[in-house]
Amino acid sequence: MQTICTYTNIWLTAQKITIEADTNKALPTIDIIGLPDASIKEAKERIRGTFRNCELEIPRKKIVLNLAPSDTKKVGTRFDLPMAIAILLLTQDWNIKHNEIISQAVFFWELSLDWSLREVDWLLPSVLAARQDGYKHFFIPQNNVEELCYIPDIILHPYASFGQLADACISGTALHVHTQKNYAIQHKRQTTDSFDDIKWHNSTKRALSIAVAWMHNVLLIGAPWSGKTMLAKSIQSLLPPLDFDQSMEVSQIYSVMWMLNKQQPMIYQRPFRQVHHTASKVSIIWWGRNLTPGEVSLAHLGILLFDEIAEFPKDVLEVLRQPIEDNYVTISRVSWSVRYPADFMFVATMNPCKCWYHKDTERQCTCSIQHIKRYQSTLSWPLLDRFDMILEIPRENINVLLSEKSSDSNNTLYTSIEQARSIQKKRYENTDISINTNISAKNIQTYIPLQEKEKAFLETASKKLLLSSRVIHRLIKVARTIADIDNQPHVTINHLAEAMQYRAKSMLIEQ
Repeated sequence: MQTICTYTNIWLTAQKITIEADTNKALPTIDIIGLPDASIKEAKERIRGTFRNCELEIPRKKIVLNLAPSDTKKVGTRFDLPMAIAILLLTQDWNIKHNEIISQAVFFWELSLDWSLREVDWLLPSVLAARQDGYKHFFIPQNNVEELCYIPDIILHPYASFGQLADACISGTALHVHTQKNYAIQHKRQTTDSFDDIKWHNSTKRALSIAVAWMHNVLLIGAPWSGKTMLAKSIQSLLPPLDFDQSMEVSQIYSVMWMLNKQQPMIYQRPFRQVHHTASKVSIIWWGRNLTPGEVSLAHLGILLFDEIAEFPKDVLEVLRQPIEDNYVTISRVSWSVRYPADFMFVATMNPCKCWYHKDTERQCTCSIQHIKRYQSTLSWPLLDRFDMILEIPRENINVLLSEKSSDSNNTLYTSIEQARSIQKKRYENTDISINTNISAKNIQTYIPLQEKEKAFLETASKKLLLSSRVIHRLIKVARTIADIDNQPHVTINHLAEAMQYRAKSMLIEQ
């Protein structure tokens, strides 16, 4: 009996599959067992055609291929090569070389009848799981090299055809080895929107730089032409780069969505996903009946933008409450359950009312109080509580818009963000926490201790403004980020006061 290793994955969850091959003296057939789907059962014909075109003879015996564990449903064509290699090893006519490498390797790819090798989808999660289990050698199709060439501590053996690999196994010629590349962090996002082009709202730009420093959720409210959308889109120019582990984490999501290619083999920059108001609640969480990742997962470690959020259906917005709070989504169906990461910065813009001019200084609002309430009620109060900052964006004077220079440049803001991130990285070293927003309620006192006067200030403010416990915790986290921006070791009343200033609700009417 011969055994060959491969991996399969249901979206982001990978599992080791062992191909067990054995023969007996019954009629010469190939039987595949172990809960294979139709595409795997058809592999016997692809294997026969491949061996025939490579002028290799399959043993004239009954060959049984078991895909273990047998209680797991196997789907896809990536099992073609490991089954073919297992049959090759069963042949007694050849003295197979490289046995030591083959026995410690993982094999992926689909065979063609002309013995060429087809590219395999969703390969990144499987290779990362196999690497974590201790495997170093990976036999893959040539077209999958770019997707995997940045993973350290592995050896890739890419081939264009089964004939080349079979010849190396039989003749003992050197195996193809691909030289891995070093991952280089992309420090700048190439975007057309930048704070350098915004010559107004300097206080808002500071608030947004604080938000970006550790991905605080932001809602921008204001009349049309106040610059809400431009400010929201410019946030991506301040996003810090992904490190290698984060890039791998995001790239796995895009891999299972068929969104990686030779031009973009990895996700180097933090995602920026803008959702149209016609999107359904299903597409926000998952796509299609196969439970593929939705927009909240595609925005993982990046930004999810809802422009004119009040135009979205209320049921669409309500599905965001759980992923914003937990940073992941779990989708359960009868056949299986999947869990996707969804740790994103939620950015939204909205007009204050249907006619757009509620509390505008230049034009009078024509909406009644009831109409304004009905328009704003699309955002429930629990959803509003999940915003760390609610910023009112007034329209600026024409002289400011036509000025030639902006007081806060992208480089200045980016430097302050990097400083805050370096401080927080040191603070949370050797912990499961990476950013201020990830601190749970039970750990706030541990990581953000407040003196008695700061506690008294918060108590007075919470009673006067009727703040919920969730809002208070978020205010403390924002205050901690402001202190990091200002390079201060402790949170003071000034930091708490500035954090409260960033939760303006004068344009919102109590529901």
